[in-house]
Amino acid sequence: MSETESEKKHYVPFIGLLEDYVGRSPWDYYSWGHIAFGIGAFSLLSLINTLSELLIGPAPLPWYVILLFVLGVAVIWEIIENTILWRLGLKYENRKDTFINAFFDILFVGIGGMATWLLKWIILDVMLERGRWFYVSALSVFLLAIIAYFIGFYITNEKTKNSRKELGKAIS
Repeated sequence: MSETESEKKHYVPFIGLLEDYVGRSPWDYYSWGHIAFGIGAFSLLSLINTLSELLIGPAPLPWYVILLFVLGVAVIWEIIENTILWRLGLKYENRKDTFINAFFDILFVGIGGMATWLLKWIILDVMLERGRWFYVSALSVFLLAIIAYFIGFYITNEKTKNSRKELGKAIS
């Protein structure tokens, strides 16, 4: 193998648009799932404050603590994903994430959590609306991230690419 061939083999783009780069590139279609995970985790953990404010009084946790919990859960999930799920053979193509991919997965969970925190601040603190609008909005953003995940899966998956090529040949 020549030197240029080995360099090409080790090149990993920032955005993994091919199946071979899933789990290796910093951004792949699973990144949308990690963003959705951050949105969902922040929304669920924020129920502690919301229910406490409704039933007892002031919120027991500062909102930044909830974001720190979300980041902690993201780190724990990456460890579980790349040890236990990998050993059980449940990882994508049974390969571990690269360090850079795992780091960005944690970052994307944090971005999802921070976006939800911003959404909470706008709806509850700036607009002074009730909590239900925060949860309706958070659910909507969560569903958009899940839809983006499935679109990314469709674009990345080699089988669907081959099917689209065959369909294009059949139509023309």
